[in-house]
Amino acid sequence: MTDHNILNEPFSSTMNRQFRITRNIHTQTTPFQRVEVVETNDYGITLFLDRRFQTSEKDEFFYHESLVHPAMMTHPDPQRVLIIGGGDGGTLEEALKYPSVQSATMVELDPEVVEIAKTHLRAICGDAFDDPRTRLIIGDGRRFVEETDETFDVIILDLTDPLEPSKYVYTREFYSLCRDRLRPGGILALHNDSPFFYPEAFNVISKTLEAVFPFRRQYLTYIVGYMLDFAFSICSREDVLDVSEKVLLERAQERAIGPLNYYSPQMHARLFALPGYVTRILETPCQISTDAAPYVMAEEDY
Repeated sequence: MTDHNILNEPFSSTMNRQFRITRNIHTQTTPFQRVEVVETNDYGITLFLDRRFQTSEKDEFFYHESLVHPAMMTHPDPQRVLIIGGGDGGTLEEALKYPSVQSATMVELDPEVVEIAKTHLRAICGDAFDDPRTRLIIGDGRRFVEETDETFDVIILDLTDPLEPSKYVYTREFYSLCRDRLRPGGILALHNDSPFFYPEAFNVISKTLEAVFPFRRQYLTYIVGYMLDFAFSICSREDVLDVSEKVLLERAQERAIGPLNYYSPQMHARLFALPGYVTRILETPCQISTDAAPYVMAEEDY
């Protein structure tokens, strides 16, 4: 903060952006990160972690609906959901919109972010943490997947970018653990970073997923608060990812989850048409990320 009204965010290695703050709501340094909840004219109540924009009450639906609904709508009967990360509760809130969900297990490393979300980010998480179907586990997401013998219909990875602290939740071994925790017909959903701003990270994540999952679909969403394109994937061991618009419309009506602000059954199939610059990145060879040699985004590029 250069003064009490301006928050500076390092946007890339060569750019910063500024937010004019109308109200400072909460600031806290946890054992894991600096958390700031502020209000701005453009985004309303907004969450920053380590000075980086995470989500806001006005734009959160672009990210959370893109992450959750393509997987949940593709699955014919999602009953058991696992969410790794997602401390703001937005992903959990979207997943719980499905009446078929019997349990939603969320594993979050930083308990303080959850408490802050409950207090200050109700516009994003709603009452998701109070839902009786929610099981909140405070701990390491990879360790949970390694140690549990539970299986899930949908696993959603709502993670920070592949920087040093999170490098082992982007490796072939971790994705293999997730694959093995999926029930028959199960789907893994996650983000793949920005192809335009971080093409190397996008390519590595994509090819690492490809080494584990024989069936995978990718799509892009422009996230207004991030001011960049953001890639997502849905992945499965089985050939279950192609669902017709007719079936999706029927499921949307049966599940009564809409209307949503971004995702719809009508746009579902069109999500997967990737632009040329993205397909050219994917045509470029690269090393996948492994536990022995985990990929880490260069700090100067982030």
